[in-house]
Amino acid sequence: MKERSIFLVLTVLFAASCVNRSPEKPTDEVVRVRVSEIYRQKISIPVHSTGILAPSEEMKLSFKTGGLVAHIQVREGQKVKKGDILASLNLAEITARAGQAQDAYDKALRDYSRAQNLYRDSVVTLEQKQDANTALNVAKSNLDIARFNLAHSKILAPDDGIILKQLVRENEMVSQGYPVFLFGTFGRHWKVKCGISDRDIVKISKGDTASLTFDAWPGVRFVAVVSLIGGMSNPYTGTYDTELLLDNPSGYRLVSGFVAGIDIYPARREFSILIPVGSIIEADGDQGYVFVVNDSQKACRIKVKTGSIVDTMIAVKGIPAGISRIVTGGAAYLKDGDKVKVVN
Repeated sequence: MKERSIFLVLTVLFAASCVNRSPEKPTDEVVRVRVSEIYRQKISIPVHSTGILAPSEEMKLSFKTGGLVAHIQVREGQKVKKGDILASLNLAEITARAGQAQDAYDKALRDYSRAQNLYRDSVVTLEQKQDANTALNVAKSNLDIARFNLAHSKILAPDDGIILKQLVRENEMVSQGYPVFLFGTFGRHWKVKCGISDRDIVKISKGDTASLTFDAWPGVRFVAVVSLIGGMSNPYTGTYDTELLLDNPSGYRLVSGFVAGIDIYPARREFSILIPVGSIIEADGDQGYVFVVNDSQKACRIKVKTGSIVDTMIAVKGIPAGISRIVTGGAAYLKDGDKVKVVN
């Protein structure tokens, strides 16, 4: 019984000592991180966009005169050669008008010959002879117009190319100059049409080089040159229409309508701070945060403004001068001011 009482007293004293003992202050934890160098240099920051591949020359083909479409000889996507007949009008009315013009010319020619003979015999005046000559010239001009319209009642392929779009069907009435086909020529070049924002249009110039990619040829990069820069924004998209010229590559089949990924490299170089893309945390639009390591081996959280991506690097603004290392691994476990240990 006495031993049991002593055990209880010792237990109570031990519990009291545990309650009154002050907690030990934990030692500062050190977070292991990987870092990378920060690069400061002048580079050509690429302008990114997407565009549509098209033949280097496109034209809208139409009839010289209006009328009823009699025959359509081709279909969309068909390749044609220079001089091939693409479509023709019903010639009944056009031929009749050409016949009228021929008859009017023949009559005017007879009238002029008669007036000439009568003028020699002093039967008609000089004015009457001149009037007959004028009527003959007018009739000749009308005949030339009728023959020209008859000759252009067919649409011929102006060059080797492809029918990009057919806008009219057989037996439809078309007016003078109404587009019947959208025609693309085959040549040494293709072009890519794209829209560039106002922020980027001021960076590029005619002659700047570009790199293109197509889903149809993954991993292949095609070289192009900026050939045209729009002088005003597109009212529907708010961007500036830009064209790039691409040499027809050997060994790679390109088709009009391919979607191109575009990187334009301006000739003007800008001083930029480049860091690995993976070092950006909490990105929101063009804002984000990074952790840098100072001389005291502590992590500092810095807000940066992001720019264009160059390969695996991204251009940023906001990193103070003198900072040379940025955290690329372990940033998710860091708080501002944490001690770090570089384990690269």
